[in-house]
Amino acid sequence: MVATTAKGEARRTELQDAVIRVLESGGLGAVTHRAVAAEARVPLAAATYYFASIDDLLVSALLRVTEQQVALFAHLDCRSLTDTAIVLHGWVYGSRASAIAQYELLFLAMRRDSLREAADLWYRSLEGAIAPIVPSGRYARVAALAIDGLILRMLWRGEPASVGEVTAALRDILRSVHRSNSA
Repeated sequence: MVATTAKGEARRTELQDAVIRVLESGGLGAVTHRAVAAEARVPLAAATYYFASIDDLLVSALLRVTEQQVALFAHLDCRSLTDTAIVLHGWVYGSRASAIAQYELLFLAMRRDSLREAADLWYRSLEGAIAPIVPSGRYARVAALAIDGLILRMLWRGEPASVGEVTAALRDILRSVHRSNSA
């Protein structure tokens, strides 16, 4: 990593944000220094100066997104399904590029050991956020896996589309988890 000033850090952040937008529109294959520099509206030399390789650029942006999502889940009070639905809905539909980038990280972590810790952190933060509303840690994991599927469906199909529908889906997930616990 290049030692940077406040201006340099701002430029790095601009480039990371541009990676996220390029990922949303074109996927991993679309991430090039040229595409990211164009998206960030900076000279190509800036992208290559701050990030020597595409891998450096991609990993840096994806780890930054993970930090943002972990912070989002850390402030999530899952005792209220509606509040949880509002946060999930806002993330998927209001920060769609970040949500997609997070899943790109998860898929990339399947092939790169260096990213597994960040991927695990994301899942642990989701499990921790929903733990207060499930009967045990084991069931928090099961509920988190189901919520993960819900998020993917929202990104892929655009459903459930409203906060009310997300709340109902969360209620169904938790009922299933509670039913499994009592069986």
